[in-house]
Amino acid sequence: MFDPNKTIVIANPMARHGFVGENWPELSARIRDALGPVELQLTESRGDGLRMGKEALARGARTVISFGGDGTHSEVVDGIMQSELNKEVTMGILHAGTGGDFRRMIPGAEELDSACAVIREKPAVPIDIGWVQYVHDEGHTEGRFFLNITSMGMGGLVDRHVAASKSKSSGKAKYFKAVLRANMQYKPARIRLRIDGKDEGEYDISNICVCNGRWAGGSMMFAPEARLSDGMFDVILFRATSTLRGLPVMAGLYKGTHVRSPLVSTYRGRHIEVEVLKNTAWMDIDGEAPGVGPAEFRLHERALRVIGIGAEFI
Repeated sequence: MFDPNKTIVIANPMARHGFVGENWPELSARIRDALGPVELQLTESRGDGLRMGKEALARGARTVISFGGDGTHSEVVDGIMQSELNKEVTMGILHAGTGGDFRRMIPGAEELDSACAVIREKPAVPIDIGWVQYVHDEGHTEGRFFLNITSMGMGGLVDRHVAASKSKSSGKAKYFKAVLRANMQYKPARIRLRIDGKDEGEYDISNICVCNGRWAGGSMMFAPEARLSDGMFDVILFRATSTLRGLPVMAGLYKGTHVRSPLVSTYRGRHIEVEVLKNTAWMDIDGEAPGVGPAEFRLHERALRVIGIGAEFI
């Protein structure tokens, strides 16, 4: 049962081009009107979501609500999982980001008031959580947990263009423009893929996605059959090709029909290893771009309870 006295809301004031911070007095009042006397905290820099989540749990919080975009949600999840209290905690999602892809699997989470009602009234469902190890931009190996989708190849380059963009356009339009820019710059990475110990061969890729959820990149349906509680990653591999041949595949991402293309291969597994043999495979972790491959992915089955997940996604 939802208890506001054991609940913290961790909000990113920079979410939605600074909308959350600019309107925080009104937004925080609406949250407390809907949820009661919950604790409210604003992040100030990258990593605060992780730190605040861990500190709140140590103080006795048992519901952690993330208010921001997919990157904020991912940081909060990382903090919960690192606390090792994940089996005792529930997580809620309030959306205020550019892409807003994870909340697509929570019916009613589109707007703040309805999302608060979901947190107050709907049950929490145990879902799988991913873990990834990669090479940080500063050169060291780093590991962290993720919530939704992680990719290697062009995806992290797209993220970097999105982060640098000053455009106020929608998440879908911003990601589409970033994909076109990245496509002109990206040199296809050659990778070797292993899934659950089996060598799946070498490929020149535009991207390889390790998916817990279905959507990323502002409504691109990378993994149309993915479920959050099935104990498996959906792995979607995109072979490198010319821009002209790749355009139908990219267009198909918005409907999930890209998986029919001979340029796309799909796999399922719990332990994914991607070795980089040539060029750079840029990392995307829940919409953030912290580094590059090689990378290793492991699935933690039904590791965190998240409020309001739709039945069709579990």
